[in-house]
Amino acid sequence: MRRRTQSKPQSRYAAAISRLRRPQFFDRLQLELSAQQALSTLVLLALVIGICAGLVIIAFRQLSEGPAILYLPKLEDFESLSPEWRFMLPVVGAMLLGLIFHWIAPSGRPVGVVHVLDRLHNHQGKMPAKNAILQFFGGALALLSGQSIGREGPSVHLGAATGSWVAQRLRLPNNARRTLLACGVAAAIAASFNTPLAGVIFAMEVVMLEYTVAGFLPVMIAAVSGSAATRLAFGHHTMFNVPPSQLQSLAELPILFACALAIGALASLFIISQRKLVPLQQKYSPLLRFTIAGVATGLIAIWIPEVLGTGYDTMELAMLGQIGVVALSIIVLAKLTATSLAIGLGIPGGVIGPSLILGACIGGGAGHLANILLGEATASPGLYAMVGMAAMMAAMLNAPLAALLTILELTYNANVLFPAMLTIVVACLVSRQLFSTDGIYQESLRALGKSGTPSWRAQMLSRVGVAGAMERAIAVAPQLLDPTQAQRLIDQKPAWLLVDTEDSAVALRTADLAHFLQRPQNPPKDPQDNEHKPAAEEKIDLLRLPGERLEMAPLSWRATLLEAQQTLERRDVGALYIGRDYDQGSPGVRNCDVAGIILPEHIEHYYRQ
Repeated sequence: MRRRTQSKPQSRYAAAISRLRRPQFFDRLQLELSAQQALSTLVLLALVIGICAGLVIIAFRQLSEGPAILYLPKLEDFESLSPEWRFMLPVVGAMLLGLIFHWIAPSGRPVGVVHVLDRLHNHQGKMPAKNAILQFFGGALALLSGQSIGREGPSVHLGAATGSWVAQRLRLPNNARRTLLACGVAAAIAASFNTPLAGVIFAMEVVMLEYTVAGFLPVMIAAVSGSAATRLAFGHHTMFNVPPSQLQSLAELPILFACALAIGALASLFIISQRKLVPLQQKYSPLLRFTIAGVATGLIAIWIPEVLGTGYDTMELAMLGQIGVVALSIIVLAKLTATSLAIGLGIPGGVIGPSLILGACIGGGAGHLANILLGEATASPGLYAMVGMAAMMAAMLNAPLAALLTILELTYNANVLFPAMLTIVVACLVSRQLFSTDGIYQESLRALGKSGTPSWRAQMLSRVGVAGAMERAIAVAPQLLDPTQAQRLIDQKPAWLLVDTEDSAVALRTADLAHFLQRPQNPPKDPQDNEHKPAAEEKIDLLRLPGERLEMAPLSWRATLLEAQQTLERRDVGALYIGRDYDQGSPGVRNCDVAGIILPEHIEHYYRQ
């Protein structure tokens, strides 16, 4: 009876080891994804995510633009509304948004690009569904009510949530989830602006903060599929139809230089305002904050209606040179104030659209001044406006390459590259070096007390899952073994034995057990003892053997090496056992399908590679 009861646990351990030695196809695929080896699979998943994100953005645009025909003669034509409507529309919309956010639990309120970066760098890309749903409807209401925001912020959040949702449904490792989240971001940017290349660079430069071949290929196919989906829905055309123009003389460069100085200073002013306003989101209720932003926007819009909405119509007029210098200056000050309050106080919208408008107005004004100072033999104000858009977006987001490619794809004017590169460099230097400001997203995360820029070492460890670096040659064993059972475990040649106790789990080197079995046997003092206790029945206590033993803590097989390092430091243990079922709430070596163990040297080995 005793042998039968002990053989049941042993058979369970043997079955677990057998499953580990013969992984199924899906297990092998998950292992390859964890080790960044299943690039073709990632590309296929990215294609699916790009299409899904494109469909989500189509639905969002329909919801945020369709109902506007009830009170606007054409899209974005807020200027045609009466002063009363221009005041009441953002105020009522902000109050409705405040009520909605007030009913939502605080954990479900964070939205936008800042929320995406927080979840990516601090929560392994796990995007809550409730926040995405709030972003979908809240962002649409904010745009319909004419708040001074852009639509790319909600789009990025929705795209990232799509990628994270697909990874979660497929139970993929967390390092693959990060890549698929970036795929969703790229697809969303590409679908929103019809700019697939800019979407790729934005995802890598702003969100992922890295450039890798393994990351580029899936992100590229996602951007292409997302853009293709919206082209089928809305047609293929450039966002702005601006006549081609180019610099006529190098004498225009000093004017562009002065324009870049002004843009860098204004971008820094906007970022500094966010340092002061963003912390208020944690102190005051959404209803109060949103109402203040709505009232401020409504009051400004009574006299300057161009501040309402995304303002792409105003941007196009500035690029065509149809707005004078004085009017452009007034629009810049009004838009800067309204957008700073809206974004800083938490209105669910984006900052890229407003940055493009601000840059277009400043650049357009510089173009008019160039025509006055240098005569008509200069570039049109439209070229200056495009250059200003690139410089403002680069300085505000700290994303020079993404800004340059965004303008190129929005206008399809390659002549903008040469002057835009100069202004981008100057504007970014002014913002970062002279005013000591970082990108708007990183500054906002810091203002909220969150980490926004991981170290390069953390970035490296986040790319690989524990399944790609763990020791798989392991065996689960009970604390007490007879010599026959011990020899069977040794014959399976595991590197480590995992001993499960009532209080904790302990790792023991198999070599220590083998060495113990090979020790010289001491003859019994009383020869009659062998008759009462045969050698085969002597129990070996694995926790009392001479040798190295490591206390262990559990970790989900979907975790990254960064999570493993953090868990080792937090739990102060010598090793981690990786369980397939641990993330489902069944900790314990005996209760979960143990796949391997992670030691500090495994992390160190990958780090030094």
